[in-house]
Amino acid sequence: MGEGAVQVRLEPVGDVPDSVTVNRMAVGATIHQLADVDSIVTATDRARIDIRVLSPPPFTYRYWSDPEESLQLCRLLNDATAEVVRAHPDRFKGLATVPLQDTNAAIEELRRARDELGLVGVTVGTNVAGANVSDPQHRPFLVEVAHSGMPVLVHPDFVPGSRIGDYYLVNLVGMPHETAITMANMIFSGLFDELPNLRVCFMHGGGAAPAILGRWDAGWRVRPESRADIGKPPSTYLGNIYCDTLTHSPLALTHLVEILGAENVMIGTDMPFDVEDADPRAHLRDAPRLTDEQRRVIESVSPVRWLTGGAPDGEAA
Repeated sequence: MGEGAVQVRLEPVGDVPDSVTVNRMAVGATIHQLADVDSIVTATDRARIDIRVLSPPPFTYRYWSDPEESLQLCRLLNDATAEVVRAHPDRFKGLATVPLQDTNAAIEELRRARDELGLVGVTVGTNVAGANVSDPQHRPFLVEVAHSGMPVLVHPDFVPGSRIGDYYLVNLVGMPHETAITMANMIFSGLFDELPNLRVCFMHGGGAAPAILGRWDAGWRVRPESRADIGKPPSTYLGNIYCDTLTHSPLALTHLVEILGAENVMIGTDMPFDVEDADPRAHLRDAPRLTDEQRRVIESVSPVRWLTGGAPDGEAA
């Protein structure tokens, strides 16, 4: 994605001032909603969530921009996230953002965010100026993440395209598609064989991936190029993969839990965007066939496993 392909602005959308737009498309949030900490705390209380993990929105990744400019933005965002966490240590954990287009700068900023700011993980996008996060040039960064014990949150990017330019399909179809591409490349590239302790959470219920995982296994069995870098079926790597509950469908959520296991699914909200799930615990209760124990694990055990690699005190991982 070349520089200038994505333009992020604050401008009126209808009667709503200061809406965030990407290439003149409203993304369903205003700068006030993104920055008002009191409102975020209130929404967290309303959703009956004790601790929320904070991360910058995807349109701030800017992996296509000048690396130095991107680094400065990352530093500002990480400082701001750490400030909010320090002000509300019992309510928030913070994730760092880094300039992935410059591996050395990304590693240094990750270390600063971890050691100086106290941020507990890192968020990345799905498209690094046209490259995959799991491509060889980014492996040293992922090695640093894995060796530090920090988790990764993958948020799909807004990737413009003429066929998904209308009807908000860039979000409704494009983002789930982006997530599936990134998950598949991480698995098929052998990333999790190289870094077996890497813990990666994919937002929006894993996008399209849970519905097509069987196709990945089928391809691995019959296509030699699908077996080039991994010696076992893609589904055997699901222990490294976490997803949130943000499926907007009780049946899809049940399917996700049956595929990953409750211990690898955790509550997600997408707050404060217009496609958020403002009451995720209620939707978890509505998911058929799930047991009370599975719901308890999703609410309180799996988030700790993802964040720390362990289980809460007194819990079995």
